[in-house]
Amino acid sequence: MVKLQRNSTEAEKHLLIAKKLIEKRINSVLIGGSIGRNLVIALTPNVITFLKNLLNGDNLRKLILTSPEDLPSLITGISAAYPSFIVPNSNENRILRNVFISHGYEHKGFDKLEFIKRINIDTCPYCNRNYIYYLSKAGKIKPQIDHFYPTNIYPFLALTFYNLIPSCQTCNGFGAKEGNDPLQVNLINPYLIENQDFKFTYKINHINFLNPLLDKNSVEVKFRHQLAGHTNIFKLDKIYQQHSDHVLELVIKSKVAYSSKYRTYLHSYKGLKFNDAEIDRMILGNYSKEDEIHKRPLAKMYQDIGKELGL
Repeated sequence: MVKLQRNSTEAEKHLLIAKKLIEKRINSVLIGGSIGRNLVIALTPNVITFLKNLLNGDNLRKLILTSPEDLPSLITGISAAYPSFIVPNSNENRILRNVFISHGYEHKGFDKLEFIKRINIDTCPYCNRNYIYYLSKAGKIKPQIDHFYPTNIYPFLALTFYNLIPSCQTCNGFGAKEGNDPLQVNLINPYLIENQDFKFTYKINHINFLNPLLDKNSVEVKFRHQLAGHTNIFKLDKIYQQHSDHVLELVIKSKVAYSSKYRTYLHSYKGLKFNDAEIDRMILGNYSKEDEIHKRPLAKMYQDIGKELGL
């Protein structure tokens, strides 16, 4: 729903952190020959070959910085060479989880909050309905990060930059994406989505002109364009129908003529100076520029329907 913008500078910063964590753990397990204390799992020849190969040349760099377009082919190549790697809870899968997750993604050296700040997004790219932060029981602000290709199947992608997608608890939780494999359920990486892949519209069923705000069901939220896989997994049609009251307000607002005189008044309201984009934002009730969709929940819906209504 919201396209994530690539940032090679931030990707390189992430590489320095991820590479250090992974290299340290690879060297440790190669020396020890196993993982675990209570339940010891010995390294297999396939795992040894794979891990040693990552330490050669720029192979680890390639793994961490693989582009969104190339992630499927990377998965295909590794899966073909090492089929047991992608079998959840197999010994080889567990070893890779230990290297890339326990001592990588979950290591305190990987600051998730700082990572999300560098991505520069505030709302979930899957739904644009929720913010990506939540308050923990300890009162701390916690970030949500989804592994686009899930780590229970592809543990070697646990710190791959373009596999780490800031998201909300709803989309990243049970009943939504959780452990679904995008290769099986037809999901597209948010870095590859275009804003025009989703287009909102609306349908008026009836409006009580005496009390138009009382019946939110008088208006339905519809999709003119959508990606079916995303709509199915994230239940976008159902969750957006819960926000039909926002659309109803936009419909009513569209009946008001925002004259040039009114805009001139806003330009210098009580000595404050607003530019055209800021005035559009005040009239719309949300961010009005396409490159600001990520800043506030429901901004995509507001922009699409607001434009259709002539706001």
